[in-house]
Amino acid sequence: MISDPVHRARHHQLWIDGVREGLIPMGRPEDLELTLKVEALARLTLTSIASLRLLPRHELAEKFCRYGLVSPLPVRALEALEAHGYPQRELRPPDFQACSVIVSTALNWCTMDILRGAETRVMLLDDRTAKAVVDSKNETITAAELQHLPHNPCLIEFYRPIEIAESIRRGIRLRAVGFEAVGNAEVPAAVVGFYLDDWEHSPDRNIRWPATLGIWFGGLNMVTVDRATSQRVGFQPSSDAEFAFSEICKRIARNLWDFVTMRSINYDRIKRKPVKHPVVGDRPQHIQGLRSQLDREVFNLYLNREMARSEGVHSHHPPPPWAYRVEVPGKFHELIYCATCGDLHRHDLLGTSCRKCREIVGPRANVRVEKSWHHPYFVGPEDAPVKDVVRDVHRRKTRR
Repeated sequence: MISDPVHRARHHQLWIDGVREGLIPMGRPEDLELTLKVEALARLTLTSIASLRLLPRHELAEKFCRYGLVSPLPVRALEALEAHGYPQRELRPPDFQACSVIVSTALNWCTMDILRGAETRVMLLDDRTAKAVVDSKNETITAAELQHLPHNPCLIEFYRPIEIAESIRRGIRLRAVGFEAVGNAEVPAAVVGFYLDDWEHSPDRNIRWPATLGIWFGGLNMVTVDRATSQRVGFQPSSDAEFAFSEICKRIARNLWDFVTMRSINYDRIKRKPVKHPVVGDRPQHIQGLRSQLDREVFNLYLNREMARSEGVHSHHPPPPWAYRVEVPGKFHELIYCATCGDLHRHDLLGTSCRKCREIVGPRANVRVEKSWHHPYFVGPEDAPVKDVVRDVHRRKTRR
């Protein structure tokens, strides 16, 4: 297979194309939703899935109505969260038991819908840039910020798998990250799916799908980890290792979201070749899922020239008198502007007047926030060896 990502995108040879081929035996999205609702009903009623599948259709529909499983799963999850006080407050541990089944089922549905949905915007990102972005310093993301996705839903596929969370157990190889906002401005909620370079199999139905870790944002912190992910990473459900791993994933979600929403990102549109249907006799055979790929477009993400020069932004400084070089990791910077005139404003002067138009900037009105990112760069003589520096070992105590 040719390694050029543009060629693979045009000829349907991306990782996501192989995923969709493996999901074809799963059937229509309605069949998957019915399967997930039956599993949720089995957890709510403490009955077996096999016994529920033997019920007549009208009895199963009555049980769905009784437990509020008629609506689409993301809508039902939002209704359950609102019934317990969200978004006026975050849910407390006593409320988790009442909502955990519905929210986790909706989370599983969304992580699969990102892979299968015809509306999913597929974007390609260079693995070296992706690795530098996910390792950059930043804060975690919130559900309210994820409501403003430029493409909803979207999937960011890397040219090659990248290593993340090397400090936790063995670390994992990440293949793609997907985003989907399921709420609105009044009730923010979103799902982020992390797809590993490993597979989960269903031998009885000849189906395979990527090992997935899903995170629900909004109301409560819900994390779903399938069997392949648990075996690959090597932690038990609800353990400290799983919590630490989910926190790393939240930071990665923030970094990738800030990266794809920056103004310095260009989207190179790649038009895909028509899919060739297999011929049975004299007529082409229709396969579920291929119809939505005919008009699909893939976008290649890259930094424009102005942002690419930021890697050498510190080159004008004289080299320090060191015998080694030190790598400075990438970092996101937050810039605040006056929404009226567009003038740059200082962070510590929010709530004061703009120096150009004299309008009050912030803290909530007349403010525009943008993120910028710089590449990792080296400090020191060019020919000197690179020295590994251990950072953030412990916090320095403040002097009294």
